Amino acid sequence: MKKTVLTMAMLMIMLVLAACSDSTPEDTNASAEGSEADQTDTVETDREHWPEKLRFADTGVEGMEQLQREHGPFKDAMEEVLGIEVEFFSVTDRTAAAVAAQFDQVDIVLTGPSEYVVMKSKAEVEPVIGLTRPGYRLAFIARADSGIESLEDMKGKKVAMKDVGSTSGHIGPSSILIENGFNLDQDFDGSIALLGDARIEALRGGDVDVVGTGADDYYELANEEGEDEWTLVHEGPDLPSDLFVASPTLDKEFVEEVKQLFLENQDYLLAELLQTEENDKYSDSELIDAKDEDYDSIREAYDTLGLTLE
Repeated sequence: MKKTVLTMAMLMIMLVLAACSDSTPEDTNASAEGSEADQTDTVETDREHWPEKLRFADTGVEGMEQLQREHGPFKDAMEEVLGIEVEFFSVTDRTAAAVAAQFDQVDIVLTGPSEYVVMKSKAEVEPVIGLTRPGYRLAFIARADSGIESLEDMKGKKVAMKDVGSTSGHIGPSSILIENGFNLDQDFDGSIALLGDARIEALRGGDVDVVGTGADDYYELANEEGEDEWTLVHEGPDLPSDLFVASPTLDKEFVEEVKQLFLENQDYLLAELLQTEENDKYSDSELIDAKDEDYDSIREAYDTLGLTLE
């Protein structure tokens, strides 16, 4: 009797093992396929709030050809880092950029501090990440033979600056003058001339006596022609960083993910940005966290000048 019971038990165990053996490969494959499907679903869910492509502009660069020349390698690097298509969008100035952001025509814009506060007031763009510019300060420069050695010496002289709205070449210098008691309409020889890229040549040729511009212009002149040829009349404090801003139409989770990817890959991105000589101003730059309040000093400069941001 015991032998019969033992034999039946052995037979049952063998049947169970055989059944398990027959089903294991299918079950294992099904489990693996399920895991792969779950993983794919997770990736797709993570990117559901991502756009199919990213439209990129620079408020300091006008025209598609110029964008390609100055930012072609950087655009390719962004595509590699983000894993989506990036296309250029040309804007003529900060106002055009603000309108484009407001009406979902552009997604990410590289811009300066002054341009940012105007865009923020018009389109509620959001800072994505800052792009530092070591030595980014305003300065007043004069020829060494002019006798101009201080801001006070500038009274009655011909003064030039860069472009309307330029952080270091208009808003900053004008604010410094007002803070030091100057009347911009009465204290100089004629109106302050906004000469754009011709400002340094005008100073060199004697058409103007002083130029309000970026401090890097002085150091470039001193390096090329000698410090004894030029006078650094005044140098201001560090200005806020340039920055990448996002259109208000972009998903906030996407913007945060772009920020993190930029930070994690900044060495590569900055190296590609510097592939073109037009971006030499970003030598030794870093990508840093950027907050709206970092640009309050620029808003204060606008207030000092009596200019509105609207």
